[in-house]
Amino acid sequence: MSMQEESVARRLREAPRRHPLLPLAAKAAVAAALAWLVVQPLRGSADDYAYYAPLGAVVAVSSRLAHSMRLTVEAVLAIGLGALLAMGVRAAPTPEVLSIAIVVGLGTVLGAWKRVGSMASWVPISGLFILIVGGADPTRYVLAYLGLTALGAVVGVLVNLAVPPMPLIATDNVQNSLRNVLADQLDGMADGLERSPLPTPEEWREGEAVLRSQSERAQELIGQLVDVPRINWRARRWQGPAEHQRQRGQALRDLTILVEEMKSVLAHDEHAELERVALGPALRPSAARALHCAAEALRSVEDSEVDESSLDAAMQAAEGFAEAIRRQRAEEQVDAFAAGALVNTLRKVLVSLTPDEESHESAPDVR
Repeated sequence: MSMQEESVARRLREAPRRHPLLPLAAKAAVAAALAWLVVQPLRGSADDYAYYAPLGAVVAVSSRLAHSMRLTVEAVLAIGLGALLAMGVRAAPTPEVLSIAIVVGLGTVLGAWKRVGSMASWVPISGLFILIVGGADPTRYVLAYLGLTALGAVVGVLVNLAVPPMPLIATDNVQNSLRNVLADQLDGMADGLERSPLPTPEEWREGEAVLRSQSERAQELIGQLVDVPRINWRARRWQGPAEHQRQRGQALRDLTILVEEMKSVLAHDEHAELERVALGPALRPSAARALHCAAEALRSVEDSEVDESSLDAAMQAAEGFAEAIRRQRAEEQVDAFAAGALVNTLRKVLVSLTPDEESHESAPDVR
């Protein structure tokens, strides 16, 4: 194989990792096409409303096998509720505009029922379809809408059973993104210490919503990996990588907690509204350098392996910060509880990046 062919083959192999929606899009396309073919031999209502089968198939092809089964049930239930609502409104002698308002209003309320789950919006939408598109024969339309959508959803579930999804690529991408967000937060804290005047408590806490959202998304995907082995025949093949991602997910969750602790210390004890701050001008430069180095070490992680030179530099910077705290405490006879909490939390961040055999060694407390 020539170098050019190898390059093309490599790009094709890496395409799912770079574009994780491609496998899902391919499965959705196949499921929709199969659902369409399945209803073609049918007669009656299927001739007029065959397009509802691909719709159900696309709904069912989701990122999780168990989730796709639940979505199928929720979709059928939502359509059924919308159908009952629309049929009831049609039977009442009300003006058309009032009927539409009732279907949308009550449909939205009914959609809040927990059994409907993520398909809540389908209740008022299906009700409107049946009310407006159903025409002179709403019963026939309801049966076609409900039956063909359910049939297509079953096709989608079968496609997922044949090629069950493994959320490894999505989890890997989200974890890498979370690591970058954590590094950005460390750099942001360092930049804040280099500012004059200092950030306000609210400014110190900027970015927490993004950090928490990214962390929750990562934990959600890890939860999917936990569910996968129960019904996914591909799980055994990917058991090693999945376990690796679960361990990395736990480490990132711990890192998130530690970074939030540091932001909390700075927001509470190091801002312009205080007369006496935790660090002060003497400690801020070493603290900022330690945070910048920690961010660089975090960004150097690749496949859970940190670059040793970046980690060594971060460890030295953290020790320099700790030494500055000891020196200030000895010279000025002041407490250093907040500063000590910050440096010890930073050390925990760095220890979490070390190999397993080193992670049990703890640095001395400076407080």
